[in-house]
Amino acid sequence: MVPKWLLGNLVAHRGLHNAEYSENTLEAFKNAADHRYNIEMDVQLTKDGKPVVYHDLRLGRLTDHNCLVKELTLNEVRKVRYLQGGRIPTLEESLEVCEGRCGIMLEVKKDSYDASEIDIEKVIYPILKNYRGDFIVKSFDPYTVKWFADNAPEFARGLLCEYEQMNEYPPSDRALVRELLDPEKPLVDFFDYHVGKIGSALWNETTKYLPAVVWTVRSQEQYDAVKDKVINVIFENFIPEEK
Repeated sequence: MVPKWLLGNLVAHRGLHNAEYSENTLEAFKNAADHRYNIEMDVQLTKDGKPVVYHDLRLGRLTDHNCLVKELTLNEVRKVRYLQGGRIPTLEESLEVCEGRCGIMLEVKKDSYDASEIDIEKVIYPILKNYRGDFIVKSFDPYTVKWFADNAPEFARGLLCEYEQMNEYPPSDRALVRELLDPEKPLVDFFDYHVGKIGSALWNETTKYLPAVVWTVRSQEQYDAVKDKVINVIFENFIPEEK
């Protein structure tokens, strides 16, 4: 079942970031909560198995380092600085900022879209289990989504996707994806889809029976074109006018 909070306020992609606040920082999350937006954020593990909030697998795009997140310990990650200023937060720090203020769409990052190894899931499960705020978990990796369906059925779940057809998934993954998206008894609460792929064969089939969220909407024109087709929108680089 889709949680009620996800049917309400729009979702700020990696927080409400701008020229002052970098994406996926505590400052961007506070800014989003102050403006009454929900938040999408990304979590991955450090070398010593600690969950931190950062999108890219490699640090070079936004920070003064150019290694992989998983090559650094948490103490080393704490020393990394965004080029705009600020630092990479832990998952716990990010949740603390949001608790009681906004809902979180937590994307679980893996090395690929079909990484079958289960590691981060077991780390973040107890953290989320004890969290008292609103959240959902989602991932491009169907193995991650299935793990949460089996081990944390009380968590709302979404499958991220940017494929236009089922056969774009590796053959070894297709049965699992079909299980997650089963029309009779889906194991996810919503479909989380690339806005530029709306109208594809996979979109048309899946949204007959599953509600959808789209990402990442980056203009008012795009927002106006899709808002009536989905239960919510993940936006970035502009402030949608809800007409």
